[in-house]
Amino acid sequence: MFLLFCDKPMPSVSPPYAQSIVNYLVSLGFNEIEITTQVSAPAVSPSSSRVSMQDYVSLLNKGALLTNNSLFGFELGKHIQAKDYGVLGYLVESCENLAQAIQALTRFDALVANIGNTTVVNESTNVHINWKPKSDDCKQMVLRNTTAWVATVYKILGQACQIHAITFTFPLSVRERGTLEAWFNCDVMGEADTNAIIFPQSLLHIPFTSENRAMFSALIAVTETELRRCYQQGNSPGETDVFEHIRVSVEALLKAQPTLKECNQQRIASALFISPRTLQRKLKLSGTSFQQLLNDERKCRLDELLKHHSIADTADLLGFKEQSSFTHAFKKWYSTTPLRYQKQLVK
Repeated sequence: MFLLFCDKPMPSVSPPYAQSIVNYLVSLGFNEIEITTQVSAPAVSPSSSRVSMQDYVSLLNKGALLTNNSLFGFELGKHIQAKDYGVLGYLVESCENLAQAIQALTRFDALVANIGNTTVVNESTNVHINWKPKSDDCKQMVLRNTTAWVATVYKILGQACQIHAITFTFPLSVRERGTLEAWFNCDVMGEADTNAIIFPQSLLHIPFTSENRAMFSALIAVTETELRRCYQQGNSPGETDVFEHIRVSVEALLKAQPTLKECNQQRIASALFISPRTLQRKLKLSGTSFQQLLNDERKCRLDELLKHHSIADTADLLGFKEQSSFTHAFKKWYSTTPLRYQKQLVK
């Protein structure tokens, strides 16, 4: 699974996110062949690079038809699983709170999202997370995205999570609205100007505990719209281009990390749905290595960290297990010690 780019990318999602719809329907007793009838093969092929938004929406609508449930996306969203969101789940592992997680989302969204646009609006007391899909047939898609996001936050913050309101741009029947309000435990409005989750500013700064971080690994990834930008469907890049995109993908993942602690090749490879050996081989063919890209990112952060942190803390935030390892690497990079460099930097 790669982060792919082109001049005119078509809206799409990753195969695991589409496949999770099929898996959920199979768990309800439906036959996979019946589910995927009239939906093109890539939508259910984990080996394909992307799934078009059209196929994704078709799967959601097929689920609504098979279950005879106009709120199918809502039911699906309640069953969110971290495994569906490899890249963004990885991005938020080290986030300290919701504010930092949302920041990571908005930083990475511009690079990876191409089936909708997310905006964050901060008011004096409330925060609005708005999402505008790139599809007119959006009901099930928006229901799933919104519900998955809230379900993940519920798991992390428990009773501390109090949503003020949910708004949708599509109409809702009295029955649908009642069902949604009972679960979201807040006012739900249809035919609104935006699809939005509205919650108090105070939620932004509640710290995540270590045991909650595992559940939080999917928070920013609650919608595939925040996962990855894709190629225009049918575009077949050359092999050299793919290797270059792997390098760009690794750079983007490293840059999006709040800190570089525990940031290693195994975890980056897992986030990109490839093995460490494959990642190593493709980076080599692009003329670089994971260690080189990691060191490049470390150097980019170095000055700012040394201005505000001790050498020991800087080494830790850059992912060095020992200060001595940081000092050794620093001397190799700049032919001087971190202490001398810091003294010159803060003059």
